[in-house]
Amino acid sequence: MNTKNTLKTTAALLGLGLLLTGCAQDGANANGAAASESPATQASALQASETWAKAAQDGMTAAFGVLHNSGTADVELTKVEDKAGNVIQIHETTGTGADAKMSQLDGGLKIEAGKDAILEPGGTHLMYMDLKAPLVASETAQLTLVFSDGSSTEVPFEVRNFTGAKESYENHEGMDHKDMDHESMNHDG
Repeated sequence: MNTKNTLKTTAALLGLGLLLTGCAQDGANANGAAASESPATQASALQASETWAKAAQDGMTAAFGVLHNSGTADVELTKVEDKAGNVIQIHETTGTGADAKMSQLDGGLKIEAGKDAILEPGGTHLMYMDLKAPLVASETAQLTLVFSDGSSTEVPFEVRNFTGAKESYENHEGMDHKDMDHESMNHDG
C-alpha cells in the first residue's frame, strides 16, 4: 500500500468516525444518555388551538380554547395578560344550571404532561374582569400566558359573537363587579 492510498483511507475513516459521532450526539448527551425531549420552558411545551374570545362592548367577558401540554412534565398557567392592561383571571365554573357558580382558580391552571386543558363556556375559562376597550367580532385579542417557571407565550384569540351557553359575564343585579365576591356570581346557563 502506498502512502497516498493510506492517507486517503485514514482520512475517510476519520471522516466517517466524526460523522457517526455527530449523529450519535444528536440523540444523546455527553454521558451517552438519551437527550431529554422535554421543552426548555413551560411556555415552549404549550400548544394552543381553537382559541377565541366572546365579543363585548364593556364589562366582563371570557376567552376559550384548548391548551395542550406537549412536554413530558406538568405545566402551570399562573397569569394571563394583554397589552390593553385588562385584568384577566383564570376562572372555573362549578355546578350546573341555576346553581352554577364561577370563581377564580385557587393557584394556577395545571396541565398534566401530554394532556389538554379545555377552556369552554360553562367550564374553566379566562375571564376579562373590566374591559378597557371593546372586544370586536372578527378582530384578534393577543393574550400573554405566563407560567409558574416565569416563561410566557403570546396566543391569538379570535373575537366572536356568541350566545351559545347563555352565560352572562356582565354585572349582576347592578352590583359593581370590582367589589363583588366572584365565588357567589351565578350564571344563567
